[in-house]
Parts: sequence; structure tokens; C-alpha cells
Amino acid sequence: MKADLSPKYVHKINESIVLWFEHSNRYVVTSKSTYPLIKLFLRVENQSNFIDSLSDSTQIEHKAAEDLYLEISNFLEDANTPLEKNHPYSPSIVIPECHTIRCYDFDGTTIKVNFQTDVIESLIHPQIEHHLTHLNSNFNIEFDIFKTGDTLQLFKNKKYLGSYSTESFHFLQGKFALELTNAIHNTQADKWIATFHASTVTNNSEAIMIVGDSGNGKSTLSALLMAHGFDVLTDDFSPLYKDMHIYRYPAAISIKKGAFHILEVYLKDFDLLKTHTNGPKKVNLKYLPPSSKFSTSKSNFPCSTIVSVKFDSTKPSELTEVSIQNILETLIPESWISPDDTHALQFLNWLENVKCYELCYRDNDFAISKFKSLFDI
Repeated sequence: MKADLSPKYVHKINESIVLWFEHSNRYVVTSKSTYPLIKLFLRVENQSNFIDSLSDSTQIEHKAAEDLYLEISNFLEDANTPLEKNHPYSPSIVIPECHTIRCYDFDGTTIKVNFQTDVIESLIHPQIEHHLTHLNSNFNIEFDIFKTGDTLQLFKNKKYLGSYSTESFHFLQGKFALELTNAIHNTQADKWIATFHASTVTNNSEAIMIVGDSGNGKSTLSALLMAHGFDVLTDDFSPLYKDMHIYRYPAAISIKKGAFHILEVYLKDFDLLKTHTNGPKKVNLKYLPPSSKFSTSKSNFPCSTIVSVKFDSTKPSELTEVSIQNILETLIPESWISPDDTHALQFLNWLENVKCYELCYRDNDFAISKFKSLFDI
């Protein structure tokens, strides 16, 4: 039935229309000129009615109308297909003995993590190493992270949380980060609207989210902004709570080797930080702890500005206001958004009021000055 293909929510934002499909929990952006054709497809009974309706209102040829009908049909089928494939839980999974055990302290909340191997430890530990504390039996939450075959397993307090292919290890990192966020903010997973693959900085009054494809310089820019007095609320993982605030995730900022020489100028003792080799591409990274202390810093801020950043030494530096469509193309694919329909509506309402910018920069001082001006708007 066509009703099964319909989006549950249709939200007009400026010149774009955002559709939310409940079956797949997917957000799709379309134009105001395309959406009436989707509405027509969903309204009519069959292809003949679709072609007749178009013929009455437009000069479109019969063959073109047929092709359009099939194109919309394929589009809606795809939009209703979930992007993530869930790995089924197997009762035969047994938690093995883990050789590396770490404890971390977050303002009195102690987290114990049992890593099966050093390689698995490298996926999580370097980002939160600055919270490392001595091992003891008085921990609040315990995680086990291990591998069975080609699958990474995550358990919390000896209960199954999820399975992730080794190629998609970033899903494991995201799930762990969400569970850790629940623990340190004393809440539950069903209270979050979304977690974005984005960094967020604040002036201790409001927050600005920074998005960009991997390698575009968002973490380097976050570190530069921190060196100039801003507070890095999160790096690469920005959780949006039901109160529509971004909450602090106190992980270190991951800096790739290509930016080491830039930050050594601005940050004292940056060169003394340990260099890690991470991931299948063996990327050299340093992890820069945030300058603010988790225990004494405000935990959350409202966010009504998103900036897509790209460092490009071949182009002039400029900051331009853009539509939400430009941002969603980067924001949505690598983010987790709650499948709850109430949360989906909150997310869409939030997007409607967000100001979006693109920052292309080759000059660090230019980028810093532009962020200062955005906070002053």
C-alpha cells in the first residue's frame, strides 16, 4: 500500500522540505518543486492515474511521466529502507577474559572498561585517557569490549548492548560514547534526541556546532578556538538532549599529524603529547585534553548555529550563510537520531530555527575571528 511509503512528517524549512520516514528513521531533503510530485504519487491509485493527472496540469510527455512515476516509486522504497543492519544477538556469546582493564573517573562517576586486546583498547582509551584513575572495586558501571570472529561486541554490566562489524568500528565507538554520556550525566538513552558526528564549542553562554567531512579540519579548528579562550564542549561526538541543549562529552580532541605543526605554535607542551597510530589506515594522532575541567564546567548549552568547515589552502577564506540542505548532507549520514516520533518532530523543529554557515578557510586568524563574530550575533 502507498500509505506504507508515506513520510510521517513533512517539514518546510526555507526553500527545502525535509521528509521523515518512520519505518526507516531516515530524513530526506527535497525541493518545493519536487514534493508536489511525491504527493501526487502517494495520492493516486496507479500509474495511469498519475500520468493522466500530470497530463492535465503540465505538458510532460507520456514516456517522461512513466519514468517519473518509476523514479518516485524507487525513491520512496529506498527512503523506507533502514540504513543500518542490526546484528542479531546470539545467546552463545560468552564474555572472555579481558587482558587490559582501565578505570576512569568523571566527577565521582567511576567507569570500568575491560578491553580484550590492545587493538580494541586503542579504539576507546586514548580519547578518555586523561580521566584515567586507579583500579578499584568501587566502580559505578562496567563495560566489556571484545571480538568474536569479525564482530566487535559491547556489554554493559555483563548485559549485551550491541554487535558491530570490525569495518564499522565507529558504530561501536558511538554506542560506547552514548552509554558513557548517559552515565556521566545520570540519564538514559531514550532521553536523547540525537548524537552528531560533530564538534561543539561554546563561549559559556551558547554553543556552535562544527561539522565537516573527515579531514576537513573541524577538530583542528576546535583546538585553535580552545587556544583562543573558547570551551570545547565536545569533539566529534555532540549529543543533543530532550531539552534541545548540546551536552558535554569530555573526550580529548583528536588531532591528525598534518596539523601538529599548526597547534605547536598556539598550545604549550603540545609537542609532548603522545602520538598514537590508529585505525586501518594507521593515521598518526595526538589527543589533546580539553582545557576545562568536567567537574567544574557547565554541562550543557543551547545551540542554534551550525558551521560546516573546510580547510583549503588554494581558496580564499570566506564565511557564507547557507541553507539547511547543505548542512544536512553532512550532518545526517554519520549521526544517530532517535527513532521516537516525538523526538523526530523535536529534531525537525530545532532544524527550522538553526542558522547555517559554510566556512572555507586557509587562514587560521580569519576562522577564529569569524567564530567570534558568530557568537556576537
